[in-house]
Amino acid sequence: MNDNTAIRQDNWSSARFETVLQRFQSSNEGLSDAEAARRLTQYGRNRLPGARRKSPLLRFLLQFHNVLIYVLIAASVVTAFLGHWVDTGVIVAVVMINAVIGFIQEGKAEEAMDAVRKMLSLHATVIRDGRRQVVDADSLVPGDIVFVQSGDKVPADLRLIRVKSLQIQEAALTGESLPVDKGVEAVAPEALLGDRSSMAYSGTVVTYGQGMGVVVATGSATEIGRISAMLSEVEELTTPLLQRMAEFARWLTVVILVLAAAVFLFGTYVWNFPPSEMFMAAVSLAVSAIPEGLPAIITITLAIGVERMARRSAIIRRLPAVETLGAVTTICSDKTGTLTRNELTARTVVASRSIYEASGSGYDPHGGFTKSGRDVPIDGAPELSEMMRAAALCNDAVLHEKDNVWSVDGDPTEGALLTAAVKGGLDLRAQAQALPRTDVIPFESQHRFMATLHHDHVGNGYIFVKGAPERLLEMCFWQRDGGEEHRPLDGAYWLAKIDEIAAKGQRVLGVAAKQTTADHCELKFGDVETGLTFLGLIGLIDPPREETLDAVHQCAEAGIGVKMITGDHAATAVAIGRELGLKNPDAALTGRDLDALTDDELSKAVLNTNIFARTSPEHKLRLVKALQGHDQIVAMTGDGVNDAPALKRADIGIAMGVKGTEAAKEAAEMVLADDNFASIVHAVHEGRVVYENLKKTILYILPTNGGEAMTVVAAIAMGDVLPVTPVQILWINLVTAVTLGLALAFEPPSAGIMTRPPRAAKEPILSGYFVWRIVFVSFLMLIATFGLYEFEKAEGMGLASARTVAVNALVACEVAYLFNARFLSESSISWRGLFGSRAALIAIGLVVILQALFTYAPWMQHWFGTVALDFATWIHIFAASIGLFFFVEIEKALFRSSATQDFFHRASSKLLTLRSNGRRWAWPLGAALVIFLVLGGGWVYRSIYLGEERYKTHKIARVVSVGGVVAPASVTPIVSLASGVVQAVYCERGTKVAKNQLCAKLDPRPFEDVIESAKGALMTAEAQFAQAKARLAAAQADFDRKTTRSDRRAVSRKALDASKKRLEGARARVAQIESALLARREALASAEMSLRKTDILAPSEGIVVARNVEIGTNISAGAEAPLFLLATDLTKVQVEVEIGEKLAGEIKVGAAAVVTAPTRPGKTFSGVVRSVRRMDTPSENGAIYKVSIDAANPDLLLEPGMTAIASIDVDRRDVSTP
Repeated sequence: MNDNTAIRQDNWSSARFETVLQRFQSSNEGLSDAEAARRLTQYGRNRLPGARRKSPLLRFLLQFHNVLIYVLIAASVVTAFLGHWVDTGVIVAVVMINAVIGFIQEGKAEEAMDAVRKMLSLHATVIRDGRRQVVDADSLVPGDIVFVQSGDKVPADLRLIRVKSLQIQEAALTGESLPVDKGVEAVAPEALLGDRSSMAYSGTVVTYGQGMGVVVATGSATEIGRISAMLSEVEELTTPLLQRMAEFARWLTVVILVLAAAVFLFGTYVWNFPPSEMFMAAVSLAVSAIPEGLPAIITITLAIGVERMARRSAIIRRLPAVETLGAVTTICSDKTGTLTRNELTARTVVASRSIYEASGSGYDPHGGFTKSGRDVPIDGAPELSEMMRAAALCNDAVLHEKDNVWSVDGDPTEGALLTAAVKGGLDLRAQAQALPRTDVIPFESQHRFMATLHHDHVGNGYIFVKGAPERLLEMCFWQRDGGEEHRPLDGAYWLAKIDEIAAKGQRVLGVAAKQTTADHCELKFGDVETGLTFLGLIGLIDPPREETLDAVHQCAEAGIGVKMITGDHAATAVAIGRELGLKNPDAALTGRDLDALTDDELSKAVLNTNIFARTSPEHKLRLVKALQGHDQIVAMTGDGVNDAPALKRADIGIAMGVKGTEAAKEAAEMVLADDNFASIVHAVHEGRVVYENLKKTILYILPTNGGEAMTVVAAIAMGDVLPVTPVQILWINLVTAVTLGLALAFEPPSAGIMTRPPRAAKEPILSGYFVWRIVFVSFLMLIATFGLYEFEKAEGMGLASARTVAVNALVACEVAYLFNARFLSESSISWRGLFGSRAALIAIGLVVILQALFTYAPWMQHWFGTVALDFATWIHIFAASIGLFFFVEIEKALFRSSATQDFFHRASSKLLTLRSNGRRWAWPLGAALVIFLVLGGGWVYRSIYLGEERYKTHKIARVVSVGGVVAPASVTPIVSLASGVVQAVYCERGTKVAKNQLCAKLDPRPFEDVIESAKGALMTAEAQFAQAKARLAAAQADFDRKTTRSDRRAVSRKALDASKKRLEGARARVAQIESALLARREALASAEMSLRKTDILAPSEGIVVARNVEIGTNISAGAEAPLFLLATDLTKVQVEVEIGEKLAGEIKVGAAAVVTAPTRPGKTFSGVVRSVRRMDTPSENGAIYKVSIDAANPDLLLEPGMTAIASIDVDRRDVSTP
């Protein structure tokens, strides 16, 4: 059980601490261990609740939650059911690749909760049972008495009951840059969070002093817990790009499904195509219309932007944030640590006669002092020197430098005084040695000053005091009047100067001094209560960063408003706003003002107000929502826990990387590695470049899909076979289009990109001009692709070859259009347009290589059904692409006229109006209507044209029309000359082959093993032969030598006979081994011949009409069943039809017939019945007969496997049409 919310109360700070102790039934002795255990059970542990996380499996499955992906998955299921495994494999691969990319890119969505949780202390010092003890911080309960001291992180929300000089840094919670003095007195009930001095909040840090308090809230009931709850409730907005792309995907899916259904029904019922073929046609249409590669291109383009931004210190945590940066209209920035350094700087020094200004910022001591705009040498201003020496010696901070970065150990205010002293020319170490400290009165909020006692080495003593100026004025009789002179204190003068400095938003400190004696060794309050000499005032401020001024100016030039939202005081915020050059800086609103405004009033005020002070997390979140209500794209910068809810709600949250809390970083989309506000401007610049390149990419990709879709629809409307198959379309969409489209991601920015106003939040991806360009280029690609496809078929090219031409024509047009797309309206006919992009040239070179493999590599031909093309065909393809390039350039030239631009601007406005009125489907349905008109036109063409043909042949009294399939009249078998397992198949049905072209290949490894074995045996035989010949030579030499010596009777007859016998044996051995060597050579030659026979070649030129082999089949040499059937002469073909027994009796061999084909509208082919034979397998309705018809095919328009209709004369009469 956890009742933390039951104890939640906002006014503990306004109640007396005695009342609070009584309310929690606690005391200075603390709770008992037993009571603490009981309350721990009641209220739960002092920790924030964990957020439920999506499992990796769920995150992966969510990648498929996209309507376009649903269409592809459905297509893969049905293609698998139909047995089109190649298409199925490619579609599934596409879906899986997109899912893996999305899964990898998805970041940690809710880790802000963990980061906030880590801010709780690990341990806490408490009083329980009257004794001090250390416990785990998560075991604290309401009513516990907790001690905190300098360096501690406050473990829970405490109502303070005792303090000693306690100061707490609350910047991460409230935005207040200075440590806050704490006390035990109750504050007003309406006090804002930063003004509740009687409270110490969980997660803040004690910078000075000590304190004791009673726990009033733990876990989710603390202020940090409240912010954590706000984080979990804040709606994280979708980026403009994702919104537009989701909408685009929805209507595209509906249009695709409607058109695919229309194409299926049209082809099935108008052209009488088989339903399975028409389903594949519908799948082709869906695959062609879906830009499968677009998500990958968008992801990679955004990733390129991320990498560019990282080089400029802007780290992007979520990819879509890159695009959002380009649309930002308002930056809501926290002041402390973002616009400013979060390092106090002494800015103004007031002496009795002079006012000095200090240069520089932060703790870096480089700088100096000026008076009336002129540099002041330290030795020329003794009153300034004395004031800086007093401020440096009455000081407990330490200033040090590491790696050129200056920082302070201790109180930030004291650190700023040390930096000012060094700027004034003082050597801090030398001053400390010259005047060592003897005693000190520490700063406490009750007396509001710090005093130190020092002695030099010549018998003099000095007291230096710094603190609240009003308090020090009460302790002074004199004031320094330049040099060593004193004069009575002018209180009115100093009070006026205090107000003057405070009006600049600066914190004011007073400095005083007093000389004493050498024997004064102990410092008491009575020593400083009176008789001091007032040295002057020091004004401190957390100043703007130097680079922020220029960054704000650049934002104004880019049309981006900058608003400061801070928890600091209004006067300080206004002062910083003036320095930054914010518009209307004096019209600041405080948190109390915001509470008084209704939502409508705030909505009106937020646009004209640029400074908001003393704000709470709720205020910041409310301001962001109000701006978004005006269709503003809001970027929120911040570094504290208090910024996290607004960071998450903003269109893009920007956290500081160095000084930002983990809570802020995890809630943000972007982190500035250098905490530099100027880096935001660089990021906005890159965001605009990325969006501009994304528009170019979309304008490049979609016409390709449009051209493919139009080609498919045109083919169906004309009753033709598909010019491109689904797997070929996927090749174009995912390989060539993506490769070329990525080149546009590297395009340099256009001129003046940072002087344009931000684009409209609801600007559609497809403007009126974009729609026109997509339709125009799609139509050009349709003409080039379908025109070349029909032209090549008319020239006698086979279906596979014509499809290869169509695919390469589409890719060539893509290459040409890439040059057009580099500039939306500017001409691309220039050196810069054609050769100015290295990325484009590399992409084109890569696509040329890929298309060469696609066209000529056997394994690619097997996968995609392509064939090799000759040089003349490539000339046709190149000419078509060049034509498209120049037509688009002419269109761009016309667009550059003002009248054309006005027309398209009005069209875009009309589209935006339709969208805002809820008529989002107006122009998508218009596009669908155009496609339906194309289909209807095809049907009208068929009806009129074929109707005329029927009228002309009406002289046939009785004709039987039967559907069948075209087959070759004669075929040549392709067989294997070797036995083995088929490793690869390169020829498909419909493939046009040349003589000796490779059609299949047996696994060569067994043959290669035989060759290796034969080579080894040959090498052994050759070695043996060489050894035998050497022995023969030695035996011959020995015999000759002994023969010579025998003539001189130096060798016995017996030795000579033995030598002769060895010679004869050596000769016999050589002859034997030589015979074996010849056998080994013949075996090797035979093995090599067998290896060559593993290549199964076409015996002659022709078209493959049947394939009877699959990879992995074990075949025997010379088997009767051929592997392929090759048609070598297609000028005569056969049409085979099946009919019933009754009709078979009416058809006579030799009867005239006319053959037509749906894919060849208007063409007729004369024929004659060659045979009518009964099939062995009867049907339910009786016997089945197969009728073979010989048909003339002089123009080679009929292709094997093509659907045909045979009109056979069964009763010819001499009747003619008048």
